[in-house]
Amino acid sequence: MKADFYSKSQRANIYNSVFTYKVVSLFILFVITVILAYNYNKDKNLLSGAGGIIGLVTASIILFGISIILDFYILKRTAAIGIRLNKMAYLDRLTGLPNRYSCDLLFETFNDSYKLENAGFILMKINDLYNVNSKKGHAQGNDLIAEFCYILEDVGEKYGYVGRNGGNEFILLMEDCNPNNADMFLLDLTKRLHGYNELGVGSPIEIAYARVLNSDEKVSKISELISKAYKKLKEAPQVLS
Repeated sequence: MKADFYSKSQRANIYNSVFTYKVVSLFILFVITVILAYNYNKDKNLLSGAGGIIGLVTASIILFGISIILDFYILKRTAAIGIRLNKMAYLDRLTGLPNRYSCDLLFETFNDSYKLENAGFILMKINDLYNVNSKKGHAQGNDLIAEFCYILEDVGEKYGYVGRNGGNEFILLMEDCNPNNADMFLLDLTKRLHGYNELGVGSPIEIAYARVLNSDEKVSKISELISKAYKKLKEAPQVLS
């Protein structure tokens, strides 16, 4: 389905046109039915010998068939829109990454002991985003977020689950994580950010982050591991760019 179908005006035009057609077609079918009933009652032999009546019957069948096809079309379109809206409920509108609600659902799955035992969590934020928003406008700030999230998703997908946990908070949650996995992710991310910043196509991206591994922390709930990351980011953030 084409993306422009999801615009409100586009959907309205399509459904208004279909609605108008169906009202008109139903009215025509009603008129044809009345005519057939009248002529049949007037002369019961007319139906078998009149080409005009057969033509009316053929027209009614064609309109009925088109009406059924349109019904299936509407059902298909409505189902597709429902699927897309359902996906949108779980995705961040700006970046396309899993949103805060999705992150919360993901965190819950890591309360299983076998996942939590070796879980790794990296919390990130974009340094200087507040100043970019203040001095250059929120459009520039949104561009900065979008650029970073594109890089984060591209780098992070082979390491674990990435998401935007609201505002200026971005996460990577890893299963079976060890210090080497976390270091490799941070190294790959540093290389990509360094390459982006060298191009000079936008505001430079500098990331503050905190890394926590449950192999070190030994917590019993994923929420405790996440809390440690937030505390670490606030008190002793590390920086990469």
